[in-house]
Amino acid sequence: MLTLGIGLLLSATSAFCQSSPDLKALDAYIADALVKFDQPGLAVGIMKDGQLIFSKGYGKLDLAKPEPVTANSVFYCASISKAFTACAIGLLADEGKLSFNDPVRKHLPEFKTPDNFVTEHFLVKDLLCHRSGWITFDGDLLWYGTRYTPKEILARHANEPLTNEFRTQYGYSNLMFIAAAQLIERVSGMSWDQFITTRIFQPLGMDRSRVETADLALLSDVALPHVRKGQNPAAPQKSMPYQALQGADGACGVMSTVTDLAKWDAMWANEGKVGDKAFISPATWNMITGVQLAMGGRRDGAALGWFVETDHGETVITHSGGMPGFILNHAVVPDKDLAVIALGNGESYSVFAITTEILDLYLGDGTADPVADMLPRIKARTERETKRMADRVAARVPKTKPSLLPAAYAGTYTDKIYGDAVISEKDGKLDLSFLPAPELFSGALGRGTTTPSSGSTRTPSSSRGTSPSPSTPITRSLVSRWTCTARISTSTSWTSRRSRLFQCELPGGVSATYRGRRATRATASRRWRAA
Repeated sequence: MLTLGIGLLLSATSAFCQSSPDLKALDAYIADALVKFDQPGLAVGIMKDGQLIFSKGYGKLDLAKPEPVTANSVFYCASISKAFTACAIGLLADEGKLSFNDPVRKHLPEFKTPDNFVTEHFLVKDLLCHRSGWITFDGDLLWYGTRYTPKEILARHANEPLTNEFRTQYGYSNLMFIAAAQLIERVSGMSWDQFITTRIFQPLGMDRSRVETADLALLSDVALPHVRKGQNPAAPQKSMPYQALQGADGACGVMSTVTDLAKWDAMWANEGKVGDKAFISPATWNMITGVQLAMGGRRDGAALGWFVETDHGETVITHSGGMPGFILNHAVVPDKDLAVIALGNGESYSVFAITTEILDLYLGDGTADPVADMLPRIKARTERETKRMADRVAARVPKTKPSLLPAAYAGTYTDKIYGDAVISEKDGKLDLSFLPAPELFSGALGRGTTTPSSGSTRTPSSSRGTSPSPSTPITRSLVSRWTCTARISTSTSWTSRRSRLFQCELPGGVSATYRGRRATRATASRRWRAA
């Protein structure tokens, strides 16, 4: 998840802080940011001293329709959900049903990693602070849109080799929060959905918050995600349906509003209390908001479901969220009883500029202009990415063809972690389907570049016992639902380059990109072979 740096003033901070920022000027600033970032819609809130003092919607719920965003508009909150999972663990700890320092296998005996020592010493809190030893986003293709259950996801991922030493390096892990949700279910006797709803939403009065996408059909004022075709910044933005991510409970899943999240953040800003009554114990609040893994740069470190930063000398706990069509951010400053919430239904970084602006108004001197600062950097990054994609297309070698008949490539290829990839042939045409996600990862195969693809390579034996020529790669374009580029070569494994795993295109031209871990030919667990 991407957040942007906030300037640090180390001296005389309190002299500059504005106790009562000009909210009318802020309103105009946000409205201007909406236009400059070409953002479909935004909802922004400020919680101060336990009260929601500013809340407003900007833009539209769906660019194709007239309905406006409001402070009560429901947004998919993506990884902001992780703090809810950490809080659920905390509530169980306060009840004496578990400890953050318990081994995970005490409550979830089937939990495994490839390393026996790590498996036995993996603590409950290790699930929540991105220090497992797997690298960032490892295993994410197991849960996004697939039919694998959480138990299947975790069992398959247990075979994935660890890249880093346990507890030494940061690697953002969605799957460990999926494991945490399973642990919550085992200890509480309730599903993650039920626990979050009955133990957090209802007591805090978060009346419009949900954890089931099916429930959105019963609500009005729901923001739709917006994406651009091929991630082309010049392409028009289009709305797309919500994806039901049933296997991802714990890592994402919360859908909420500025009004509801203000109640949630007020509890954290008040050190775990709602008014004068403890919602979680002081010990649990300290555990969840304390740094568990130190990080360099602008962040002090990873807490449990949160990140900790220092801004203008103040400790800030924060977490952003991002999924195709949504980028969101919120930040809590406990010592100032302050929280800032910015929810967006597009893929611009406007929410970070707005969060930065509001924090500067309260903690700094109010002279920052993050919109003006960010836009040139975003433009430069966009130009680099556009050139990279154009160079890739230009590098294609024209008038090439496979050295084998299409039927020679047909077969079922099985991976120990991800499952089957099936190439089928009919009337000289090839189709590919992989992962138990036919709605997303299936479609027609086509030829393409002979340059190294930023996708995945493999050379299985075909179903007829022959292998593709080393000089004849194939690019598979899954044009019916998603577009995924890869090539067939003579290497022995299905390898994913860190830079890009799948570039995906939905009907109507909207697209998104997903990243995967770097693998090598020696990574046996990643190898695909003819069944």
